[in-house]
Amino acid sequence: MIPARRSRLLWIGGEPGSLCEAECASRELKLDLLDAPLSMIHRTQGRAVIIALDDGTAEARLNDDLRVLLNDAACHGIKGYITCSYSESPKVAGVLKAWRMRDIVDVKLRGQEGPIIETVARIKHEPPASETLAITGADLLSDEELILLKRAFGDCSSVKLVKQTTGSAKVYCAFASLLNSRVGPIPLPFFVKFDKAPKIIRELTNYRECTTLHVPFNQRPNLDHDRCLVGPTTGVIAGNFIEQSESLQDVVDRGAGRAPLHSLFEGALRGWRRQAFYAPHYVFDANILQTMRLSRPSTYSPFRKARLRKRCAQSGPHCAEYSELESLLAALPAIKHRLGLTHGDLHGQNVRVASQEAIMLDFASIADGPLTVDPAALDVSLMIDTRIVNGNDWIKVAEEAYRVEALMAPAIPPRPEDPSANLLDAIQYVRQMAFSVQLTPFEYPCVTALQLLRKASYGGMGEEQDRRRRFAYRLADRIIKEIARRMPARVEHNVA
Repeated sequence: MIPARRSRLLWIGGEPGSLCEAECASRELKLDLLDAPLSMIHRTQGRAVIIALDDGTAEARLNDDLRVLLNDAACHGIKGYITCSYSESPKVAGVLKAWRMRDIVDVKLRGQEGPIIETVARIKHEPPASETLAITGADLLSDEELILLKRAFGDCSSVKLVKQTTGSAKVYCAFASLLNSRVGPIPLPFFVKFDKAPKIIRELTNYRECTTLHVPFNQRPNLDHDRCLVGPTTGVIAGNFIEQSESLQDVVDRGAGRAPLHSLFEGALRGWRRQAFYAPHYVFDANILQTMRLSRPSTYSPFRKARLRKRCAQSGPHCAEYSELESLLAALPAIKHRLGLTHGDLHGQNVRVASQEAIMLDFASIADGPLTVDPAALDVSLMIDTRIVNGNDWIKVAEEAYRVEALMAPAIPPRPEDPSANLLDAIQYVRQMAFSVQLTPFEYPCVTALQLLRKASYGGMGEEQDRRRRFAYRLADRIIKEIARRMPARVEHNVA
């Protein structure tokens, strides 16, 4: 998709002066002086908007109408600038902070608009919104998300969205009809993901820096970068939809998990995980929490902390508060462990399986951490989200599977007639991946306990899921207390 040329520089406030007019003319930019909200032609052809505040005009100009205009401009891909005197710049910065636009609108000095125009001339052409695009299935989208969709698919006559099962983000399969395509009007389906702007920016950065050279192209979605856009508060990512696939959770539950799990760890994750063996500095000698900062319950949002306190109260008087459990982990002796890049949110729905090949999704949470983090996250999610065993039977299976002994060494394989055999077989394979990279048998129990707390901090869909997450808290409590009791002051390592 090639965006139409945006050739207008929008100007509000003080006079631009002859120098700015000459700068625009030399760069083939039409200078439009505004005194009203953006028109349709401004939204589609505007490249940037400059609000020029002469001395003493800031207080009058920085009103709600300007906030709405700047937000509208950002939604439509128009870069915002405010120029003012040095003395008034703190006031302008404060207003932008209150409007939550500090990262959207740049503040520059009044009289220095010439260099801004030079920068504006080099700004990437953003696709304009199509007002003729026929959309179905967008009932859950906000106004800003709808504008981003119209911009992302501005080269189409229609787009139909089909909601996909997911977490906090809005993820769709999109069926589009292209205009003026050399091949024909019907492309293969897209995936379209809406989320908060910082998360979308982070995920796009992770795609660029971490996937292209390290994750096989056939084991990740490939983005259509021209359709990936960021607005003032939300953003959108679009790419090829993985057709004829099913979730790893479903594959594991029906007993076909071994091949895709091998594909996941020895294929999709291979490029990241092998880095930890190429140099000595990838081995870290420290308390396990030191390299798992974001996994600490104390870093959770207030809402998730409140849920952990509730889980603790529901689990009975013998369970400790999450802060006490974290303190017990923090008091453990240092251990050697390998660090590498981790997916950060590996679970049975974030991995799709097509022809036994694992395809990773959602790269928003990539971070450095122990190599055991991804196996532990997948281990816990496969157990919490399974559908092959329920109720008290699930409690019994989970209680046995998360004994400390079972987290420190390979367990006895499940008997084939066991109803939970498919699940336990997959979890054992995942643990083999963890045991093969850890330097002390105490590492995996600690990391798994943190993943159990992480699951417990989220709400479950329905009573069964809620019950499982309550039990996850109890399991984490038991693991951490037992490790604190059993772990020696000086730990022997598997390798030097």
